Amino acid sequence: MIRAAGALLWRENSDLVTEVALIHRPRYDDWSLPKGKIEVGETALQCAYRELLEETGIKGTFTRELGYVEYEESGEQKRVRYWAAKCALSNTQFTANEEVDEIRWLKISDAKALATHDSDQSIIDTFASQDPHTDTLIILRHTKALERGDWDEEDSQRTLSESGFDQAQLLIKHLEPFAIDELYTSNYTRCVQTVTPLAHLRGLTITEVPSLNEETFNEDPERSISFANAVKQDEKNILICSHNPVIPTMVRGILNTKLKNKDLIKLEPGDAWIVHRLHGEIVGLDYLSISG
Repeated sequence: MIRAAGALLWRENSDLVTEVALIHRPRYDDWSLPKGKIEVGETALQCAYRELLEETGIKGTFTRELGYVEYEESGEQKRVRYWAAKCALSNTQFTANEEVDEIRWLKISDAKALATHDSDQSIIDTFASQDPHTDTLIILRHTKALERGDWDEEDSQRTLSESGFDQAQLLIKHLEPFAIDELYTSNYTRCVQTVTPLAHLRGLTITEVPSLNEETFNEDPERSISFANAVKQDEKNILICSHNPVIPTMVRGILNTKLKNKDLIKLEPGDAWIVHRLHGEIVGLDYLSISG
């Protein structure tokens, strides 16, 4: 199967009307959403972000995953995953390139009418069925730490392993599509080390929160839930870094009834839940794996 990814780029015009971007590809003479094949070693999310930038020259802020479409291409099945990506009205300058010679910003109904392919039309329908004005809450498990048996000092001071430091650097690229306004972390060393490269690059302040560490969680699990519920109400894009024993309880504690039965699989080091909120209410939950 051919694996590909793309983005539905949207903005609000000066009249606050939502518009969707369609690109014209002269090679196919079609109007479509930006997309492309996933390269070796690349996740679907990274591919969608790269393809959007390559085909439009625009850096969108990614929010919800919109699902995937499947169709046959040259006798082989193709699956394309899509994300919604918001574009600031001041950041819509397009320069024609080898793949794309024109971009059009259209009202949702007009975009669906112009889109050449049924698959693109279905993604536009999915986007239109949801309020796009969401904020992102990233709940991240710290990257790989040294094994407990290999550490003789206080567990709170246990550091990342060599691969964990490498993963922390990789998170910069994996989280690039998302906006982050505030960053909170467990005060344990391995969590702080996980987010430090990202914080330095983005100029973010790291706020250490004891309620997110393992010892506090073992004594009083409700403290992590209370913290997450308080943060959930802030209409900002926020990242929380914590530990595997803490995260499942914290996420279950903030999910609403609609999402209660979501399968909360165990996060591997460096993986995250991407929680989408609308005015403080959770409306979506995506899983981010740094291994794809």
